[in-house]
Formats: sequence, structure tokens, C-alpha cells
Amino acid sequence: MTRVLPGRLPLTNRGQASIGRSQTSQAVTFPAPKGGLVTTADMASQVPGSASVLSNFLPTLTGCTIRGGSQRAGLAADGSAIRSAFKYKYGSTEKLFMATASAIYNMTAPAAPPATTAAEVSGLNGGDWCAFQHTTAGGSFLVCLNGADPRRIYDGSSWATTPAISFSDATTMAQLNYGWLFKNREFFLKNATLDAYYLPVNAIGGAASLFPLGGVMKKGGSLLTGFSWSLESGDGLSDLCVFVSTEGEIAVYAGSDPSSASDFALKGVYQIGKPLGKNAWIRVGGDVLIATTDGLTPMSQVFQRDFHQREGQALAQVSVSRPIEDDWRQAANATGSGWTLKPWVEQNLVFVAFPDNSVVSDKTFVMNVLTGRWSTISNWRANCFETLQGGLFFGSLDGYCWQGDSGGTDDGLSFTATYLSQFMPVGQFGQRAAASLAHMNFRAKTKPRVQLFARADFDRTAPPFDRVTEGNTASPEWDVGLWDVARWDGVSERLRYDFRQNVRAAGDMLAVGCVITSGGAVKLDIAVDLATMQVSAGEGSA
Repeated sequence: MTRVLPGRLPLTNRGQASIGRSQTSQAVTFPAPKGGLVTTADMASQVPGSASVLSNFLPTLTGCTIRGGSQRAGLAADGSAIRSAFKYKYGSTEKLFMATASAIYNMTAPAAPPATTAAEVSGLNGGDWCAFQHTTAGGSFLVCLNGADPRRIYDGSSWATTPAISFSDATTMAQLNYGWLFKNREFFLKNATLDAYYLPVNAIGGAASLFPLGGVMKKGGSLLTGFSWSLESGDGLSDLCVFVSTEGEIAVYAGSDPSSASDFALKGVYQIGKPLGKNAWIRVGGDVLIATTDGLTPMSQVFQRDFHQREGQALAQVSVSRPIEDDWRQAANATGSGWTLKPWVEQNLVFVAFPDNSVVSDKTFVMNVLTGRWSTISNWRANCFETLQGGLFFGSLDGYCWQGDSGGTDDGLSFTATYLSQFMPVGQFGQRAAASLAHMNFRAKTKPRVQLFARADFDRTAPPFDRVTEGNTASPEWDVGLWDVARWDGVSERLRYDFRQNVRAAGDMLAVGCVITSGGAVKLDIAVDLATMQVSAGEGSA
């Protein structure tokens, strides 16, 4: 007989008994996406408060807000693609022009489509215009050049090719493809050459003098663009004249009289990535940003970085477009030229348009100039942008002038805005986790209809969602509220709304997102705020 001691269990051959540890669940917080779109972060450098997808949202100081719709405002009579847009503004007169390859159209108050707008200038051979305004004692003139037709001048009421420009060589006005104003003197660039020309001070026409840069630009190519720029030199602002070649060489001159080598002195020649278009630069504050193959490069950084020794990486690291460098380079490699940049000053936004292509199709980059944060816009297919009286307009491939950020639909069709946070590990890297519940906050004037979702391991796809959110037509906003209906008492002040929805995703890294479908006559006012997601951490992955 086996004797059993008190308080002891008999030994068996089944090994030790164990009790399984229960799986724990925790809430992971995702801050509001005030960091904007970031597509260059690696797994170990994910930045909370940024987005891996931010489509059809506009970046703001506190996060992002859904964009408005778009409406057809005008249709060019020839129906071909709008290639460029520019405006004339002097005193109380402000006019918007858009150009196709064969004509220039006044789109300030066009006929409502499907009626067409007749051309103000026709019989042209090119539509890639640059434009700058020159105000003299004789008036204010919009000077336009395209490298295929004689220079056109608009005086506020009519177009002309006079006064003509004469040259000491065989150059013609039709060969001038770019121009700008420096110290009240017009400078021009000649097609496919390293030659520039300039007029006397305050002159609109007359004899142009040659200013060759063939001996300055060592990499060859041709002159593409130029501009005036003010640099803080320690003794105050110094006005500089900048020439940019197709190979990314920048020649900087200081002085007033280009005919005098002692007065108009070369300050230096610098190297940046290849520029992406003659209209692919803008002024932001006291700086100039140039769109290149290496990103959106600030002029202020060109003098402080050595491009050659670091093979361009030094400038790439300080590029304003660094957060979306991967997307930027993909678009630059697919197109390489024809980019245009346009600031929307009233909204502190910059729109970056590039030719539509099969690699990066239907996309516009948008930057908030106050924060340097980015997002993208789809469904517009814009070739170029311009502003008029505080509104945003763009030209499309099918000859239409559109007003952007207007209403709640794209020409009567609903559109979808998508946000997806950065991907984050729940515990340690390699520890798999499963998401089960998402909670997201919004600030809006109208309660939105929202689809929350979760994704794992850099899956950036969004679920379909067709429940449309319509804005309130009784909103008191100007040009939105209905007269004798809207209440001017702040009734449409932004309120906070929160949504909880079941989600499903499992992987090493998780992200939370939302989809909102905009529809109706009124632009939505919806901002994305912070989110949390309930996550169960599992075992480490092999």
C-alpha cells in the first residue's frame, strides 16, 4: 500500500501542470495628424501624429480638414488641354487667364459650361506660358512668353505684341521662353541656349542686350528659369539676380547694370537637382522654393550646403518635401518637366501640379506653408492652378476651367477623403497584435458619416464607403448660407463628434484610419482629431 502524506499530491508521469496567461488588451493612442503626410519614415522612425495616407484632406495647423469640391466654371472654345494659367492684377482690376496650345482665354467671368468661352488671343503655337507684371509710369503690363510665339502684353484691357523687342543678333521674340523683373529691368531667356537678354530700366520694349552665360554654366544644357531674390547679407537685404539651367546650375549675380562687369558681379555658381519646370518655383516668406528631382529646395539652403561632396544628399535632407520624398521622386522620375507651383495665399497652401502620367496618375501635392506639412488631392487632374479674388481655380486636360475647394461634390459627383495614421508597434518590434475596436474624434459643423478601419504591416488600402455626408445649407457662412434662411448667430460652430466602430487587423504594426464621402451642395467642414484603438498583443513573431 502506498502511503500518501498529508498536504501532498501523488507524483505522476504527465509533467508539470501550468495555467495559461490570459491575453491582455490595451488602448493605443494616435494623435491628430498635424504632422501631415509622411511617406519616407522607416519602421523604426514612425512619427506619431503623422499620416501614411492623407488624400483629399488639406493640412492645417492642428491636423487636417476635408477639402471642398470642384465645379466647372468655364470651357475653352477649342476644347483642348489647359496648359497654363496666370492673372493680371492692378488696382481694383483682377483678371484670370488660361491658355491652351493655340489660344489664351479670359476666364474671369466665363460662360457657364456647356457653353464655351471664345479666345481673346488665337492662332498661337504653344501654351506653356510664363507671366510677370511690370508697372511703369505708362501703366501696369502683364508680360507673357512661351518660346513659340512673339511676346504678348496685356495692359488691363487688350492684348498686343508691341512694343517690339529688337536684337543685335538673329534672335526673335518668339524664341523668348521665360522672363522676369529685376530692379525694374526685364530679363529674358532664349530657347535651348545659355543666352539671356535684358532691356533698359523701366522699358517695356526696344533694343535688348545680350547677357551670355555659356562660360558660367559648366554643365551645359540651357537656361530654364530665373528670378530676383533678396538675401540677408549682414548689412541689410541684398537683391540678387538668379539664373537657373536645365542641369540644376544656379548662377547668382548682384548689382544693377548688366553691361558693367564691375557693377553686375557674379557671386557664385551653385548646384541643385534638375529643375522640374520653368514655372516650378515659388516665393514663400523671404525664401524661394525650387521644385527639383531632389525635392522642393529652398534657395536659402543652397549657399550653405555642398552638393558635390555629398552627391546631393545634403540638399535632399533639407528639402521642404522631405516628408514625401519617395512619392516626390516617383513623380519626378515619371515626368521630369512641366511641373507648376502655385500658392493660395488666403489659405496658406501651395499646390504642386505635374503632367498626368501612367505611373503617378491623378495626384496633386499640397503643402501648408506655415507648417511645411503635406497631403495629396485626387479626382481633380489639374494641369495648373491660379487664384482669383481669394478663390482657387485650375485648368484640366479637357479644356475646362474649374473652381476648386467649392461646394461638396466634384461636378455633382461625390468624392472620398481618406486618412490613415502611421503604423506603430503595439509592444516591442516583432510582437504581433490584433485590433478590435477604433475610437476617433472629429470637429465638424455637420455630424459626418464615417467609416473607421484598421490596417496592419503597411497595407495602405482603404475600404469602400458610399454613405454620403452632406453639409448644412442653413450654415451662416458667406456664399454658403441661404439668404433669409441662414442664421448669423454662430449656429454652425464646429462641434466635437466621436465614433466607435469594430475594426479588424492583425500584424506586427498597426494603423487606424477613416473614410468620409462628401456630397451635397455645401462644402463640408470636418477636421480629424485624435484616435484610439483597442489592441490585443500576442506572441512575438519569428
